[in-house]
Amino acid sequence: MKEALGHILKLVSSLLLILLALLGFAIITLPALAWKVYAVATNERRKAREILSGAKVYFTAIAASFDQLGNAAFGGFFNWLMIDASFYGYRFGDQDETVSEVLGWNEHLNTLSAHGRFWVRLLDKLEKDHCKIAFNSGILKARQKTRIYEESILTN
Repeated sequence: MKEALGHILKLVSSLLLILLALLGFAIITLPALAWKVYAVATNERRKAREILSGAKVYFTAIAASFDQLGNAAFGGFFNWLMIDASFYGYRFGDQDETVSEVLGWNEHLNTLSAHGRFWVRLLDKLEKDHCKIAFNSGILKARQKTRIYEESILTN
C-alpha cells in the first residue's frame, strides 16, 4: 500500500510539473516574442535580410521543439494512428526526434497507414519533401555524432 501511494504521489507530482511548465510557457510566450521582435528590429548594425533570416531560424527552432515534444508526448498514439498495423515500422516516441523525422522513416520503409500518408502529404504542401528532409537530417546528425565519438576514441 505504501509503495502504491509513493507511485501515485510521483504521478501527481509529474502532472503538476507539466501544468506548471504549460502555465509558465503560456505566461512568457507573448512577452518573449515581443522582446525578440524588438531586439531584432532595433539592432541598427543588422541588415533587413539578416533580421529576416535570424527570425526564420528562431521560429523554425521553436517549431522543431514543438515537433519533438509532440513525438515524446504522443508517441504511443502516433504509433497506433500513423503506422500500418501489419508492420512494425520505425516507432514514434523518442524525445530527440521530430514527428516529421519518424514520418520520413516510415515513408522510406513504406510502413505508413492512411493517416500517416495524409500527414506526409499535408506537410509536403508546407515544405516540399518535408518528411524526407527531416529523415535525412536525422541520419546526418547520427553520422556526425558517430564521427565525433570515433574521433574522440582515437585521441584519448
